Amino acid sequence: MSLEESLRIYPKLIIVPSNYPLYHELSYNINEYLKTKIPKVEQFSIDEWFGDVSNYIEENEIRDFASHLQYEIIQKFDIPVSIGISRAKWIAKLATEDAKPLGIYKVNNIENYIQNIPIKEFPGLGSGYQNRLQGRGINTLGDIKDHKTLFYSWGKPGISLYNRIHGTDNEAIQIQTPKKSIGLSRTFDPVFDDNEIKRRVLIMARNISYMTKQLDVNPTTYFLKINYQYKYKTKQSINVNRIFSEQLFKDEIIRLYDTIHTKDYGVIKLTLSVSNFIEQTKQTFSLLDLQNDHKKKSLSDSMQKLRNKFGLDIIKNANEL
Repeated sequence: MSLEESLRIYPKLIIVPSNYPLYHELSYNINEYLKTKIPKVEQFSIDEWFGDVSNYIEENEIRDFASHLQYEIIQKFDIPVSIGISRAKWIAKLATEDAKPLGIYKVNNIENYIQNIPIKEFPGLGSGYQNRLQGRGINTLGDIKDHKTLFYSWGKPGISLYNRIHGTDNEAIQIQTPKKSIGLSRTFDPVFDDNEIKRRVLIMARNISYMTKQLDVNPTTYFLKINYQYKYKTKQSINVNRIFSEQLFKDEIIRLYDTIHTKDYGVIKLTLSVSNFIEQTKQTFSLLDLQNDHKKKSLSDSMQKLRNKFGLDIIKNANEL
């Protein structure tokens, strides 16, 4: 449930602040580690991965391999992981739920495994499909086997879903290209105070700046989206041909905010991102700003070192307080 619903039920709820820079750093480091252990790795979300070890690990050695992988991740990152194993990608994801917490679950016979699993448990089988299936008395994944014609009548999505459920999709690991953007979103109760909204924008900008420096990239496109009450929204991006620094990013994001913000409605969500990464050595930056940008970058680098040592909140803008 949402945080708003939780607080309504229990107003004394203690909320532990999120630490997105830490999550992204851990996610990045675990991803880099997995790529040294598994030939083909696909990062599915910030904390989920698919790995293909076919023709690399013998069938009778897969569980031991997974156990050793699990142990090393705990030792290196202090992160408990659960591992689902199957010859089919989406069945492996489903099996991970049975492996929790901190377990390993290997599916040897897919048809037997899915027999009594409720349809709502399968990833990608949304409420629309669930309602259609339950209306026909189909309540478990095992019930689906005899309704191949029905699924195939729904075209490509239905065919794909049927094959995924039965492990016959032969879907390969998707080798991902380098990260193309870094972004954050925050949702909250309606806020009308302009200074308070700007304060939240600056805090998010500080988080993104930290993640950007951690990845050692130079984004040249900055993006801001504002969602208001009653489904109204505004968004805009700007291309900045300059060396990235926290101060530059904050200045430009606030400039975007002043350009697109309307005071007619309360703000309920903010989204910030940076993209279009370039190598500084292969790009001609604006000569007019180059000297100033180098100074700002040097300051950002110094702040990064302090934050790595003492935490992200050790240095803040006065406007963030």
